[in-house]
Amino acid sequence: MKAGNILIGLSAVAGIVSTLLLLYDYAKETERFTKVVSVLIPVTSFGLVSALVYLTYQFVTGDYTNLYVWENSADYLGLLYKVTGVYAANEGSILLWGAIASVVSAWAMVTKGIKGKHNKLVQSISVGVVAYFAGMLLTQSPFKSIYQEFPDAPQGFVPPDGSGLNPLLIDPFIAIHPPLMFTSYSLLIVPFGIGTAHFISKVRGDGGIFDDWIGSVMRWLRVSWLFLTVAITLGGIWSYRVLGWGGFWAWDPVETAILVPWLFLTATIHSVTNYRGNREYSILAPASISVVFALTVYTTTVVRSGVFRSVHSFATGGIGMSVLILMGATTLLGFVLPTGYWFLKKDESDSDETPDEWITRSNIIHLGVLLFGLLTFVSFWGLSFPVLRDMATGIEVSVDSKYYNLWSYPLIVITVLLAGFYMDYDVEGKKKSLMGLGLFSTATVVAALISPSSQWHLAETTVNDQIVYRSIGNVSVLSAVPPAVYLSFSVVKRLLSRISTSAGRNRKLKETGITVIHVGVAVLFVSVSFTYLFTVQSSVIVDGVNNIDDAEMYNVPDSDYSINVLGYEETRTPSVEESVTSPSEVPSLRSNVTTVGGTITEVRETGNLSMGRLGDTNVWVAMRSQGVIQKGDNAVARGRILRNILPQVEAVVFTSADSYGTMANPPEGVAEPRVRSNVLNIEVYENGKYVAAGEVSQSTFTRTRMTTNNVLIDRGLMKDIYVIGSIDSGTASITIKTIPLTNQVWFGVGLLVLGMSLVLVFDPRHGLIPAFRRRKDKTPSGDKKARATDD
Repeated sequence: MKAGNILIGLSAVAGIVSTLLLLYDYAKETERFTKVVSVLIPVTSFGLVSALVYLTYQFVTGDYTNLYVWENSADYLGLLYKVTGVYAANEGSILLWGAIASVVSAWAMVTKGIKGKHNKLVQSISVGVVAYFAGMLLTQSPFKSIYQEFPDAPQGFVPPDGSGLNPLLIDPFIAIHPPLMFTSYSLLIVPFGIGTAHFISKVRGDGGIFDDWIGSVMRWLRVSWLFLTVAITLGGIWSYRVLGWGGFWAWDPVETAILVPWLFLTATIHSVTNYRGNREYSILAPASISVVFALTVYTTTVVRSGVFRSVHSFATGGIGMSVLILMGATTLLGFVLPTGYWFLKKDESDSDETPDEWITRSNIIHLGVLLFGLLTFVSFWGLSFPVLRDMATGIEVSVDSKYYNLWSYPLIVITVLLAGFYMDYDVEGKKKSLMGLGLFSTATVVAALISPSSQWHLAETTVNDQIVYRSIGNVSVLSAVPPAVYLSFSVVKRLLSRISTSAGRNRKLKETGITVIHVGVAVLFVSVSFTYLFTVQSSVIVDGVNNIDDAEMYNVPDSDYSINVLGYEETRTPSVEESVTSPSEVPSLRSNVTTVGGTITEVRETGNLSMGRLGDTNVWVAMRSQGVIQKGDNAVARGRILRNILPQVEAVVFTSADSYGTMANPPEGVAEPRVRSNVLNIEVYENGKYVAAGEVSQSTFTRTRMTTNNVLIDRGLMKDIYVIGSIDSGTASITIKTIPLTNQVWFGVGLLVLGMSLVLVFDPRHGLIPAFRRRKDKTPSGDKKARATDD
């Protein structure tokens, strides 16, 4: 364990010294410490990455001398979930984030260098953040000794097994989710340094640095957006499969928190894409890349501080104050500094379009970015208001999904219409595009008034609701269709126009990627809206499930469904046989107490002592009760191990009559299961037609007393049938949900990821392939080839 703390300490010292030396060289405008820093930055990364690898090794090998490993792992876990334990709590999460961020910082040094005044400032900020992570880990280390939990334990004591992993984390989708999320956050650290350094340079009259870094910034942002999009999607799939919500989104605080940086990152990419030196987005673009990292720290505060209540909050206590300090610092640099500069300086933008026209491409993009900013604020305020209200008045309040849905929906409708108008504007020009906008806007308003039933309304409202809620809540969800059609139509028309005029394969692929992304937005907007509103459910109560001898059919009230209950079973994991220690393993056990099992092959009665030999081993079970141990018993017993107390006996498990029984009838507490499950085997019918068969169950985890539901999902092209069973004391409540357009939601996400991947790789100005070619072009041998393949 000392090795882990030494590695973190090494990283912290190297990071802090690097930051100070870089700032010194920046202030003095020298290259005095460039060589030293070029060594210290990789050392910073080496320390954190090595600490992460070492911690992972401890989890994989089950080293329970480490308190953090003991708290978040156990022998029964598979390899994937032992690794998941590394970031199951605050300390490991920060180590993971810091290690990835240190690699990103080192990569920026390799690709952009640290020579030059402004490069030093950028690098000092990004390394400074990494050093702060390392400093946090010095006070909240994941390498504390087990003796801090058991101070009275004898020297050399090692727990025989770990405490286990949060049951909700035992799922492949949520196991992958955190590394993707922290990779996304880490990729924003260098842009944060660039944005902050840009405004410091501006304040000092040095002209700013954004032009020199625009290509790198765009690539960092796009890769970060991809990782964050996939992370959110995996979280949604996990919610759908594991939480039994009957949906993939419930505006849970942690879900909403991760949406905040995603929305603002989307706005930031649009603003940076349209950055044109001192003419367009000269303040907004660099300010956005600073703010978006500050928002990721805010999100981490929501997830890790313990202030916000959520089923996603797996970590408690610990590093909340440290994250709050980081949030304050990043807010100061990422938001207050650009805002202050913006107030003190004149507007530097100088649009190349006629200034007396309101409707310009530039203004449309401005409005789009503003709308994304407002969408971000809706989620941000919904999260923050209850906490601020509680702090100010001591009154706890909550914000429900109606707030998020009703405030977000109009903003999304306007954003999608505006995006359609912008795409059409590129092809048809202003006059014809205005006609298209007017047509589809009118169609949207008309569709908003068409409601075949109240189910089409966005929300149920009452006379006590505010007028804005009543007005928006009575809008028909049909209003989502015209904007989605308009955007799809416009972006495809734009693609056809540009494909025919674009020179070069890369440019055409980039345009294809832009089209795919926006079609994905249209698909998501309609499918999510309809999925949310048209999910229906019905429930049926089944009594006496533990006494069902034969299959029995139950009609589900107010639905087309019926279920056939085929059987019921109570299971325990592990079983008694799986949880006991083999007699042959007893002599080498590190623990002094164990549960042992085996066949009694010989019985001896001596005085008041009764002994039974386990199988053909020299391990015996003993107790001070006559006649309890019987030859031929398939026995199970829990007791203290006594070694070398009798000749030719390797070990005696000394137990009592209360802790001795048979495998078929084990005493209570002798072999405590980790999980107890009530499992119902069912068939589902719709209008008398067979639909699906499988198990629904409710599991209780013994240590945490946490309960989960395992659902049965029958996936269909247009709808999913989703069955949840809540089973207790012989009574089952079975709920069947019909969830429409689920596959369309995943399809829309897939289009987003595919489209952004195409843009990231093939963008002629800032794509990965052109950047690689330009890098080769700088070498003498690459000149000719690079020019030959240029767009």
